[in-house]
Amino acid sequence: MAELPEIAKISGQMNQVLAGKKIQKVAIYQPKSINVKEGEFFCRTADATVVQVTNRGKWIVAHLSNGENILLSFGLGADVLYFPTEQERKSQSHIQVFMEDGSGFTVRYWWFGWFFLLSDAGLFKDPHIRDIAPDPFQKEFTYEYFRNLFWGKKIRIKTVLLDQSKVSGIGNMYIQDILFRSGLHPDQNSSTMEEEDFKILYQSIKEQLEKSREKGGCAFEMDFFGEKGGFGLDDFYIGYKEGEPCPRCGTLIQKIRLGGTASYFCPNCQKKK
Repeated sequence: MAELPEIAKISGQMNQVLAGKKIQKVAIYQPKSINVKEGEFFCRTADATVVQVTNRGKWIVAHLSNGENILLSFGLGADVLYFPTEQERKSQSHIQVFMEDGSGFTVRYWWFGWFFLLSDAGLFKDPHIRDIAPDPFQKEFTYEYFRNLFWGKKIRIKTVLLDQSKVSGIGNMYIQDILFRSGLHPDQNSSTMEEEDFKILYQSIKEQLEKSREKGGCAFEMDFFGEKGGFGLDDFYIGYKEGEPCPRCGTLIQKIRLGGTASYFCPNCQKKK
């Protein structure tokens, strides 16, 4: 599933080619993915110009000239693909957005996802959006902000990092190596960590996500132009490498399940504090 490096890349590409273009129509083939009636979606977006495309955590937001916003969540995975002409449009898709110049984009969900329409005021009220925290690529994600998430609390570190209302954009794909780089066990509790542990964890978050962004995101995900990223399995330190030797000490990597998600770790380098 796409996480921050992939979402940030796609939203940037969408902004590059869609900003300034006028929407002609939006075709919905999976009504369960939208939050308003199809007719209302069409009326509120027709003839509106895309002002800017940004992301809020794992959500992509297309800000329109009429005060509306199209919000896209990949759910468990999606292909969001640009077409320069209708002849190059992917016909098998759940959402199709047509621009006045003949270009547009399609959305095909792997399982399920969301395609919402919210007014500017609605962005601050919708429960899916209003509580999304700063992501590690934003300037608001300072060490002070990060450290304050843990003051006076006894909580599992992994739980906080996956909570989009605390730290947005991180999922189970990149968290494996973030914890490894930090020397922290997946079940590590914040109450037993030293200040230096938090500093290392904060830096590991930024460096791991930046490492993927520099390579164009995950090799298993397509960008807006249908190209896959360069961050492949060989770029992971221990993630998804159960039974393989740790790149630091040679101990075999183990896999456990915590809170319904898989966790990969080195039992020697990531001892619980």
